Amino acid sequence: MHRIKDFGKLIKFRVNIIVVFSSLLGYFIGSQGENIQLMHIIGLSFGGFFTTGAAHAINQILERKYDAIMSRTKDRPLPTNRMSVKEVTVYATLMAILGTLFFLIFTNRETVILSVLSLLVYSFIYTPLKRINSIAVIIGAIPGALPPAIGYVAYTGVVDQLAIFLFLLQFFWQFPHFWSIAWIWDEEYSKAGYKLLPLGKGKTYTNAFITFLSSLTLIPLIIYLYINYDINIIYFIAIVILTLLFNYKAYLFFKKPDTVEAKKMMVQSVIYLPIVQIIFVLAFWL
Repeated sequence: MHRIKDFGKLIKFRVNIIVVFSSLLGYFIGSQGENIQLMHIIGLSFGGFFTTGAAHAINQILERKYDAIMSRTKDRPLPTNRMSVKEVTVYATLMAILGTLFFLIFTNRETVILSVLSLLVYSFIYTPLKRINSIAVIIGAIPGALPPAIGYVAYTGVVDQLAIFLFLLQFFWQFPHFWSIAWIWDEEYSKAGYKLLPLGKGKTYTNAFITFLSSLTLIPLIIYLYINYDINIIYFIAIVILTLLFNYKAYLFFKKPDTVEAKKMMVQSVIYLPIVQIIFVLAFWL
């Protein structure tokens, strides 16, 4: 049982499931409710699970010394020596291979390319860059935004305007989401040498303002969606309300930049994205 729990921590099981769920929503949006194929669902579910697990395992190999410094990560399998680097390397390699094979066998070439790109950028560019410059958050937002686009492309086989839109929505959503987390855990991250807030200078008023501004980037994206796609006005209004609520939480954080408001904004961000994506599914299906 302890071994299973450790493996769950290694692959960040809950985050992993959210990533898979996001890719499946992208697939359902791409399908528009027609000709859904079980083989695609299998490929996305297992391919996404293993590929994301591999990325998280590689991340923990590279950051094991810094994880040991932070209270929120010091109980992970590598810092506590419950797993060895060699063992985790084997797990990561096997998961990367399995994930790629599932995508290759059950989806299409374009999906494989995007999934491998996501794995490489997250593991070998974003991860080491976190201790060098806060631009790492922008780089990390690329693999973080790919899951819905990967799901969409698994169905359509093409990277078209809607695939790019799904990518951009999750890409820009990540900044207020991640910076709220970075604010909450800034002291911990700073101990490990991570530079994750916008200007990399800690809990400043300017960083809070940039975080608020980043939430506003969602507005033109939502307007673009309504102008370019046949979205029922009811669904559009629901998305607008959710977006403005998210903006408002970010504004409250800007007006009172403390950990309490950062947590409220983070919770709102977690609620916002999946609900909006589910509304997209309904809008394109009905």
